[in-house]
Amino acid sequence: MKDFIISNKKGLLLVFIGLIILIAMLIAHNKVMQKELLVSSISMIDANISEPESKRVLSEEELVSIYINDNIELVSFLADVFKINKDTLVERLKSDYQNINLVNNENLEYTLIEYLLALEDSEKELFDNSIDLCNDSKEYIVALLKYFSNVYDNVDFSIAAAIAQIESGYTVTSMLNKNNVFGGMSGGSLIRYKNIEYGILSYVKLLSDGYFGKGLTTVDTIGRVYNPIFNENGVKIANPSWVSKVNNAMDEFINIETEISIAEVLALKTIEEE
Repeated sequence: MKDFIISNKKGLLLVFIGLIILIAMLIAHNKVMQKELLVSSISMIDANISEPESKRVLSEEELVSIYINDNIELVSFLADVFKINKDTLVERLKSDYQNINLVNNENLEYTLIEYLLALEDSEKELFDNSIDLCNDSKEYIVALLKYFSNVYDNVDFSIAAAIAQIESGYTVTSMLNKNNVFGGMSGGSLIRYKNIEYGILSYVKLLSDGYFGKGLTTVDTIGRVYNPIFNENGVKIANPSWVSKVNNAMDEFINIETEISIAEVLALKTIEEE
């Protein structure tokens, strides 16, 4: 045996090397097969994830709920303005969404305010009309004016703010206690609003519908209705003193930024409460 190994040493070495090469090739092939299997498995998993066997389409009612949740800050703010329970408002919006074209509305703030005003007329029992006395700062009230003037965007904010400035200065207690900064009268006395937010909204809407919406867009034309007097010829004109005061007050508001979000408005109220 020993002699055989010695005499065939070279041949046996070649056989041994061949076996090592074969084993290495088998191992390499096995690894390739395992890798391909792994890649195939991952691809199948990805396919199952990206293409589920069943795709459930959301109902219209579910889409409405998602839309309301996406705009819940606005809904909550307006619920507080009108003093209606937020959950009640949400349920009403869900039931009336088709009538008011709620989803993907291009002017959601306007739509919701007009909806609430109509609902307030038809179902008064849903709303709390108790009076909240105003202890808010001028900055907060002016921010409300900016916000609602953006909703009713035919209103010139600088004119609206200037009128309120000369009528109340945003500080006259007798007017703030009625949440009325613009001097609106009814039956010979100041109109009382449920809170300052509702009072400012009512003021801006009055300007939008009763003045700017009717082509009265300057201080002088507004004054002929808002604060008129009769001249020596018996012709009704805007009170010149009132016009002058409003024009002067406009200097404070005419060049300031008017774009403002609900969050920015409420931040000013929070600062005041602190």
